[in-house]
Amino acid sequence: MRQWLVGFAVGVLLLPVTLLIAARLGLFPIRADARPPRWEAAFAHMALAAAAARQAPHVNNPIAPTEANLMAGLKIFEDDCAGCHGTPQSARSNEAKAMLYPNPPQFALHHPRKPDYQLTWIVQHGVRYSGMFVMEGAFRRDSLGHDPSNEKIWTAVTFLTHLDSLPPSVAAKWQN
Repeated sequence: MRQWLVGFAVGVLLLPVTLLIAARLGLFPIRADARPPRWEAAFAHMALAAAAARQAPHVNNPIAPTEANLMAGLKIFEDDCAGCHGTPQSARSNEAKAMLYPNPPQFALHHPRKPDYQLTWIVQHGVRYSGMFVMEGAFRRDSLGHDPSNEKIWTAVTFLTHLDSLPPSVAAKWQN
């Protein structure tokens, strides 16, 4: 039994100590212009999905998916998100080149599948160690002092969660 406990203790300590030594020696890949190993990408996606599922409050989307709201969401996306997340015209080239690490999802190619409240939470709070910065409070207040950030975020998310079913006028603008 004692040998087992010693073996277990050494095993539990060996992994963190090895990781610390490898980090200290600069052995981990840190370049943003190189593809991450599959395990690293899988771990990052798993961590983001789990955090959003656990921490995002289950709030109903206050923005109805009307044609006007979807068009407004498209405009917000084009103005504030498309530089990283692409458009139908730029998504393939954005995905092929590493411009940020991790490379942002190209929503024209890979429509988001998370619930809208989780996407909103991600946009509001950003994603650590990526180029996704905090958007809550990022928009200028209007003349009455109202912060439009959450309304704009919900509007853009409404557009994204309806990419599979856009009205013809919005779909035509999205494709151009």
